[in-house]
Amino acid sequence: MGDAATKSRTRALNRLSAVKVSKLKDAGLYEDGGGLRLVVTEAGTKRWVLRLTINRRRVERGLGVWPLVSLDDARRKSEDLRRAARDGRDAQSDAKRTQRSTGVTFRQAYEDFFAVRRQQLSNGKHVAQWSTTMETYVFPVLGRRPVAEITAAEVLSVLEPIWFAKPETASRVLQRIKAIFDSAILRCNRERANPCIGVTRELGTEHRKVTHHAALPWQDVPGFVRDLRQRPVMSATKLAFEFLILTTSRSSESRGALWSEIDLERRLWTIPGSDADTGRRMKSGEEHVVPLSSRAVAILHEARRLHDGRLVFPGTRGQPLSDNTLSKLMRDAGLAGTPHGFRSAFKDWASEAGVRDEVSEAALAHSDPDKVRAAYRRTRFLRERVELMEKWSTYVEG
Repeated sequence: MGDAATKSRTRALNRLSAVKVSKLKDAGLYEDGGGLRLVVTEAGTKRWVLRLTINRRRVERGLGVWPLVSLDDARRKSEDLRRAARDGRDAQSDAKRTQRSTGVTFRQAYEDFFAVRRQQLSNGKHVAQWSTTMETYVFPVLGRRPVAEITAAEVLSVLEPIWFAKPETASRVLQRIKAIFDSAILRCNRERANPCIGVTRELGTEHRKVTHHAALPWQDVPGFVRDLRQRPVMSATKLAFEFLILTTSRSSESRGALWSEIDLERRLWTIPGSDADTGRRMKSGEEHVVPLSSRAVAILHEARRLHDGRLVFPGTRGQPLSDNTLSKLMRDAGLAGTPHGFRSAFKDWASEAGVRDEVSEAALAHSDPDKVRAAYRRTRFLRERVELMEKWSTYVEG
């Protein structure tokens, strides 16, 4: 009888499984038993919560975000809190008071903050960039310092060496440091104001001058394509580059093109806003339909003969081509442009050819900066773009 009761209690406590937790998608509360529950938000974030009674008062304690806190971790934490509650203690509050008194470091504040933020990042590359910038520029200076004591002068010491030398990186680093301090203030680990306030004013904004991607003049595009076809490089690379030019797509979009996105019969390439495996596909996060010219379709048929996999233009070992692979083709040709610059070349050609601005902008998948106008405009000028892309292809073919 005792064994049966123990088994029944175990089942009542451990209702979830690690596999089930990983597969849950719908927003809601999922009980594991004994007050432990998994909360799945509309955004897809999964966090552990424990409800228990301490000194006759019903309270709720957060245990962390899945997958950083696994099901087993959540159960262990729950048992520790329940044990303390039976003795009339709030173990989590005691731990937080101890942590505040000893001083939460900047690195610890980052880890608390990023456990939640990483759930909002759709691209694995962006997750890696957060870690890289912190380890390279921030942690060597601020990592071990109590987040409550860091001053604006210390933030300046992180940014001054890169503010003008690496302006884009410096802006990102400042933005990320500021977010971590905001989080520390919200979590009561810092009482003073955010030390990033006024940093931009102090260092100046000259570093923000926009540098556009170097572009090949539109008059030189046909010659580049003729030269490209003769280059002794992997066929998939040459086909991917020409396809990029003909479709006016971004490098990541062409390199990540999947056969499941291609409709050869209707001659359309539908790029989803995001992909479950690779994260964000379009910069805007919105679906973009690209009409395929006759030459673009021919390239796809040639690519299909070369490879029979998920990717249209695979590199070595079936992985996507790297951005540097395409850039190297231009450097080897002695050109200063970038693959992205062909979008500028197309835009200049379209202007010279008398193409309406809204049509060429739609071809480039640019969002309308006028939000009101964008809200009322439902068309993406697909019919006109079919003709436009064929004309562009004819021009590129020389």
